[in-house]
Amino acid sequence: MNGYKVLLLSLLLLLVSTVAHAKIVFSSERDGVQGIYVMDDDGSNQTLLTESEELSPYPNRWSPDGQQILFKRRPHVNAWHVFFLMNVDGTNVRQLTKNDASTINSGSFSPDSKSIVFNRSTHKLNVWKDGTVVLNIETGELEEISDFWGIQHDWSPDGEHIICAEPRTLGVHNTIWIMDADGHNNRPLIPAPAEGGEFTIHRKKPRWSPDGKQIVFLQMEYKTVIVPNVGESPFFKAFRYIICDRNGENIRQLRVPKDMESLSVAWMDEGESIVFTARGAIPLNKVLPRDFDFPPANIYKYHISTGEITRLTDHPGKDMTLDWISDDVLSVSSKDKKKVVWGTLK
Repeated sequence: MNGYKVLLLSLLLLLVSTVAHAKIVFSSERDGVQGIYVMDDDGSNQTLLTESEELSPYPNRWSPDGQQILFKRRPHVNAWHVFFLMNVDGTNVRQLTKNDASTINSGSFSPDSKSIVFNRSTHKLNVWKDGTVVLNIETGELEEISDFWGIQHDWSPDGEHIICAEPRTLGVHNTIWIMDADGHNNRPLIPAPAEGGEFTIHRKKPRWSPDGKQIVFLQMEYKTVIVPNVGESPFFKAFRYIICDRNGENIRQLRVPKDMESLSVAWMDEGESIVFTARGAIPLNKVLPRDFDFPPANIYKYHISTGEITRLTDHPGKDMTLDWISDDVLSVSSKDKKKVVWGTLK
């Protein structure tokens, strides 16, 4: 019996050691099941934290203090998606928002890890009410800070601003917006794309750099083509990865191949790199059939100064949203980390 206990302790400490060093959290669909994983910067030690057919592919975000992971799933089969939190080792899973028939998108932590900002749509008396809300994690209190509706919110490291994509409230679409942290002063960060062109320009998934001085976002250029006996089909021109200053100026495109469609993007290496999920080699300038078999989506690292791309995962599944956390947050020694997490498991 003592030998069994030693073996169990050894296995748990091995798992804890793996989790303690992990810096990238990501969702992935492998073998038909949605799961949340963590791994090291180089793609090693991929560790499954939780899996469920009811998981949403987004968001998966570290809390800025490195203590929690935010994700979204249905509490049960017939429920709406709601937010959950769990510890970084996958334990202590708890529900944050109610299953109240409201729809929510991806959320972002406040810099102090005490609140989450996200969009929320509620349906009452056949009317949808949209808005940007902030959830106090400790009390569960929801505050609507604006009737402005966007998705993919991200809270600035200094706590002063929130950026988002795809606003539909103010009539200016397909670009990145910024607002004050109290929900006031909504405005486009960069001008909206010109209308009337052959291709639609769709900007999405903005993220603040760790120092708050830059923003990275994705841009998709496409048009929808009607194919006889098939219906609508996408016709892609390019997928672009773009960085701008926090005021929307000094816009520059990264040298990522334009046929790599990204599903998520985040900063890495204290702002020296970005990490992203992408499907490689999407056919461009040709109509894709409705049953087109997209290539697997994996995780890549792009070093900004050199343009070097490193592949971090390689499997036939589909990696989706991801987030990276700094060594400055996970700066406790491995020994100390093991003690903390082992105490939680025990």
